Amino acid sequence: MSKYDHEYYIPFAPNTEDKLFWGKHKKTVFRYRHFHRLTLSDGPMLFLNDYREEDAKKGVRTPLPDVFESIGFMLIPKPFMEFLRYFDIPGLQLFPAVYIDDDDVWHEDLWLVNFYEGLDCIDLENSSVKYTLWEEGDDYRVKKPSLSETVLSEIPEDQRLMFKIAKVDNPHLYCHQRVVDFVREIGYTGIDFIKVADFKEGMQRQ
Repeated sequence: MSKYDHEYYIPFAPNTEDKLFWGKHKKTVFRYRHFHRLTLSDGPMLFLNDYREEDAKKGVRTPLPDVFESIGFMLIPKPFMEFLRYFDIPGLQLFPAVYIDDDDVWHEDLWLVNFYEGLDCIDLENSSVKYTLWEEGDDYRVKKPSLSETVLSEIPEDQRLMFKIAKVDNPHLYCHQRVVDFVREIGYTGIDFIKVADFKEGMQRQ
């Protein structure tokens, strides 16, 4: 196990009864493609409740979180954006976004955490990788990740406070302890963290 497996965490939305499942608005060009750089011509990213029609019929009101989390992506408020923007994190794009709630109220001043480049830092020797139906050149199907000490030790800490791993089929976000401390200090809702050393694929849904 790498020492970095104890320094980094994977963020997830809390798996509670009032969990919000959010997705893109039909006018948004974003396709949840990993490692795709957005441009200003794409306009702000628009998102909404994937189950707004069903919730309206049931009279359900899902509370909005401070942070909207989905595998590999986050919508974050301005203070969180300003914290990340202070650092020179390669491949990180903080792109304007709007969440349209079930009453069609636009919640602006949100930012999409988007990585257009991945970091090749998976330690295959110490990770649990599923090679079934795997061919040379395919993304690795990682069941339990471990982070490469060799790769990460060569990168200044400020430049790896957050990243996505390249060449894996389900690229989660990875957050350094400093990011986790920032989120917990403010008390943002809508986001939990699992330490990489403790994480196995699938446990986020339990």
